[in-house]
Amino acid sequence: MASQLSEMSTAIKPLLLAGGRSTRMGSRKELLCLANDIPIYEQQLLRLHHAFPESDAVFLSLPSPASLPEILENPRIERVADTTFRLHTANSSPPFIVYILYDNPGEDLGPAAGLLSAYRYDNSATWLVVACDYPFFPVSALRYLRGHMAGPVTCFENADGIYEPLLGIWTPEALSLLDQNVQRGILGPKAVALESKGTSIRPESEIWLFNMNTRAEYEQALRMSDEMNNCADNMKAS
Repeated sequence: MASQLSEMSTAIKPLLLAGGRSTRMGSRKELLCLANDIPIYEQQLLRLHHAFPESDAVFLSLPSPASLPEILENPRIERVADTTFRLHTANSSPPFIVYILYDNPGEDLGPAAGLLSAYRYDNSATWLVVACDYPFFPVSALRYLRGHMAGPVTCFENADGIYEPLLGIWTPEALSLLDQNVQRGILGPKAVALESKGTSIRPESEIWLFNMNTRAEYEQALRMSDEMNNCADNMKAS
């Protein structure tokens, strides 16, 4: 079992789910900024890259090519091909490759669409998935998740005992089950985590699971970000 998990961990592909309709937010969540005018998607891609430096690339799931132009406006992005760009980081770290995955045209499956686009891209891969709703997960959260990987789905569980499958690790077995569920009209990723008796773990900090879906939650996230930056500045000054 340990050797199987070791083989799985080396094959993990990091995936950011972005570009949803964000009807409650009123605008695309991944394009919002929390600190230093850096979009949330850029911060998250960077964390995924740091958590999986051995991966050839980080993957970005978008609904369609129409979602891409606003991302390409970022001056730190260098387009390499139709579905590939290189992200030049704001610090001294070397740039890294990002591959774009698109949902099937005409599908309206919610977050399941992004998971299934990853499954179609590589149905033998295990994917660590992060939705753009979670602005405060650190690199350590991803490593913590990876270190506790077991079963078809491994994900965090919030303080209310609810699974957070869009901050989790999905194996081919779990993605195959999601595909079957979707064909039967069951779209929720959480159903797969429950049906497959997935592994749930509690975070070391509840802030890892802060979920941002509304304008009020975005404003709360801005305040939280300011507080964290002030604390960091005070620690540097002391």
